[in-house]
Amino acid sequence: MNDRTLVKLRCNKEILDIRTVSWTRKSPRSFSILRSELQQLEQRPKNRLISSDCGSFAVLQLTQGPDGVKMLEIRFTWLQEIGAGKVQGWQESIRLPYEPFHVFVENGEDMDGAEWRHLSVPEMATPRYEFHSRKNLHEVARRPVLRRKLGRVLEQHFQWRGTEKIVIYDDGQLYSFFFEEYTPYGRGICGGIILDSAENLAKAKYSVNT
Repeated sequence: MNDRTLVKLRCNKEILDIRTVSWTRKSPRSFSILRSELQQLEQRPKNRLISSDCGSFAVLQLTQGPDGVKMLEIRFTWLQEIGAGKVQGWQESIRLPYEPFHVFVENGEDMDGAEWRHLSVPEMATPRYEFHSRKNLHEVARRPVLRRKLGRVLEQHFQWRGTEKIVIYDDGQLYSFFFEEYTPYGRGICGGIILDSAENLAKAKYSVNT
């Protein structure tokens, strides 16, 4: 996510124009979204909405952060024609608190040309962990040295941008686990949290394999 992206929103009757400005670049133009499209998104908050404008497109989704605050996430794909049937561009993602965004959009309908500015909200770097493990987690919990080692590897190796939760299952190897990453867009990376040299717990180390 682009943590320090400035988002500029302008209301023009039935159309919302969005521009973005970051430290490295700004959007080539504004992206227009119909109010009716936002209403569709509110009616199906668990789904994504894809909006296109002059060749570029945006994927919108309503999510809920760990603190319960509803967020609007928009992933832009900015495209420009460069001739000979070719295009070039880039992607960027922004996160906005949905409540003030929604209030402005509702009030802006009567204020043609009104503008709202907000910095994109940094994404929480620490994901939520869900343990669907029984045997191996129980065995680790009985051994303080392994509890510390597992806690350390979870803290150090899963600070991934875009990750909402990590679901952890038993692995066939004792003290080890299989994990699945989940993002706002679905299932992501999967792999193992494997205890190496398990025959000597004092010297054993966890490694993350993807």
